Amino acid sequence: MKRVLSVTLVIFLAACGGSEKDRGKKGLALKSPAFQYGWKIPAKYTCDGANVSPELVWSGVPAGAKSLVLICEDISGVSSAFIHWAVYNIPPTSAGLPQNVPPKAQLSDGSRQAYNTYSLLGYMGPCPGNETHQYVFNLYALDISFEDEPPLNAGKVIFLLEGHVIARSRYLGTYR
Repeated sequence: MKRVLSVTLVIFLAACGGSEKDRGKKGLALKSPAFQYGWKIPAKYTCDGANVSPELVWSGVPAGAKSLVLICEDISGVSSAFIHWAVYNIPPTSAGLPQNVPPKAQLSDGSRQAYNTYSLLGYMGPCPGNETHQYVFNLYALDISFEDEPPLNAGKVIFLLEGHVIARSRYLGTYR
């Protein structure tokens, strides 16, 4: 089941578009003060360090957005994408997520965290071994908010995105 969801995610993300070139355009923009786009993610945010989530900031949320979704995934897997973090029902008025988001189903602003591929709630940092992997933080602006009670799993969040994305931005980091 996980393999099917991962293959579906890869196909869905490819269909949504978005690339480094998109970062310079007006509209939804995602970045992190913790590391530059395309550069190495500091060990603090990985299994080799404190394994805390990096601070993320965004701007340009479209006026019609009802909620935001953030998904962090390792796209370097041999057979499938690996979801490290999924946060949904983020208020469209939000400007970001702080460093070290606690592993709770519901955050103080009403955002909800899903179970990741490890079946753990919240953020699980990069831990690739001896190979360099690419990690993509995807931010989606949606025309809906999810009604399901928390917590969902990341696969269900990805499934619920389909047909509701009105804007997308991504931010890439690497780790070895």
